[in-house]
Amino acid sequence: MFIIGLYLLAASYGDHEVTNYLHQRFCTTDTTSDLCRIVIFNDDEFSHWIFFTGFVMVNAAILFLQDLFPHRGQITGTDLALLALNALFLGAGVFANLGFEEIGLDLYVVALLALISVYLLWRRGRQPMFFYYSTAYVLGLVGSLIAQGLR
Repeated sequence: MFIIGLYLLAASYGDHEVTNYLHQRFCTTDTTSDLCRIVIFNDDEFSHWIFFTGFVMVNAAILFLQDLFPHRGQITGTDLALLALNALFLGAGVFANLGFEEIGLDLYVVALLALISVYLLWRRGRQPMFFYYSTAYVLGLVGSLIAQGLR
């Protein structure tokens, strides 16, 4: 699942970069020709669907690997503090992406990963990746919802 997710992420970037260039170069004013409709669809829709599919697969694989191979050592308060500090950066990225622009599919993707990570944290306890993802995605979502509400 992880390797297929990586492939999909790479394929989505390749598709998006080419079609975004073609869209901006040739199709900003022509949205009705068949060729431009195909380019615009690949730029604005298809590449995003492939990206988010790959993104979910990679991140879910990481969470499920933590579930299959739990950390058996002691997790200290320092470990959790460092994980939380690092998670703040990912949460800030989620906030920057969702807090100030029109929300689309990305909200559902982040919410899905937040739900999976919170469920695994609740079910399996304080495993490093469950704690990290839960902290990052929940804080990012809460901050984004507040920012969207203030807009």
